[in-house]
Amino acid sequence: MAKIRAIALIGQSADSILSRLTDILAKRAELFGISVTVIDLLQEDSKTKLITCLESGRPSFCFSFQGIGMGLRVEAGNLWTSLNIPFISLMGDAPFYAPYLHAAEGPTLFHVYASEDFRQFYCDIMGGKNFSSVFGGFYPPNPLADETPWHDRDLEIVYVKTGVDSESLRAKWTEFPNKLRRVIEDACSVALAGQQKTIGEIVIDSFAACSMYFGQNRTLLLRACSAVDSYVRAVRAERMLREVMRHGGHVFGDWPHIDKVNTQARFHGKIPAEKLDELYSRSRVLMNVLPCTINFVHERIVAALLSQAFSISDGNAFVNNSLKGYPNFKSVSIDSPALADELDVHVSEIRKLGSGHKNELQSMLRQSRLRAEAEFSVDHFIGEILELASMSQLERNSSGWTFIR
Repeated sequence: MAKIRAIALIGQSADSILSRLTDILAKRAELFGISVTVIDLLQEDSKTKLITCLESGRPSFCFSFQGIGMGLRVEAGNLWTSLNIPFISLMGDAPFYAPYLHAAEGPTLFHVYASEDFRQFYCDIMGGKNFSSVFGGFYPPNPLADETPWHDRDLEIVYVKTGVDSESLRAKWTEFPNKLRRVIEDACSVALAGQQKTIGEIVIDSFAACSMYFGQNRTLLLRACSAVDSYVRAVRAERMLREVMRHGGHVFGDWPHIDKVNTQARFHGKIPAEKLDELYSRSRVLMNVLPCTINFVHERIVAALLSQAFSISDGNAFVNNSLKGYPNFKSVSIDSPALADELDVHVSEIRKLGSGHKNELQSMLRQSRLRAEAEFSVDHFIGEILELASMSQLERNSSGWTFIR
């Protein structure tokens, strides 16, 4: 019988990916003796379910992705702080996208950021008051990885990404005063010339380059960072799309602004999260574009490794060093004029490997998969949650060390 009770909160997410990951996490937690009640805050009866769950006994912790539910309040203040329940949330996006999800404060609240870029922004710019840490991420194994040998897979080059028209984003900058628009334009130019700093650092530098300082007007900084990040992501995503189209690949995701005439690439539209394992297990090469981070291994790269596929993605010093032990990870320079040449070299190299000894290639891909399953294990993250819950318990039992101003 499970001895640990927990609550997991979910809300709306693109293609239900976060809901799916929460369900996988909850099911795996059962092996650790943790009984997880999953509550969808978008359901009409969510409040009743939450009250019933809390009345049946104090849970050891609560969990969510992206800060969902962390800010729930009661008359006494934050719900979780009032009940002295640790709330742990894995934050996979930069705080400047939805600042309110990072705004809840309390001694039992724990922000676990997927990138040091994000944690740094939370601490330095948002003045974060909660315990914060970085966890490199996890991804569930693909149960279909062994189903189809790599040589027999029917999809050679696959790109799973929904596109945003960068020009439409740029057109919206007219709402910004000229001074702020100059900051945004300068920061975008710097980032797209080969990003060496976080988006937050680049935007702050651009304020200075335009002889301005945002001071206490952090809203202006948040708006500028969001605009820069969105635009740079869109430009890079389309750069990779053009390469996929040039190679006649398969694109899953909406790209309504792209002219699809005279291309051998096939556009399949959106794909639900529950179909991704099957898609990846049919793919030989998964293409990827990183978010605008310098300290983050994107989950789609990990998904490729777990599916015994090759991954071609833009890289940086952190990513390349983190994945140097995976021969099926290939890095390109997304901001370089040599992008097409670099990608062609990798595609040719992969095709050459595919024409060689089948057993050797399959063995290499399997070893990479096993390594990725260990390194990016769901179990590691469950262990991280339990560690943080234990730290909260230690704090409650350490009244003699309480610091009072």
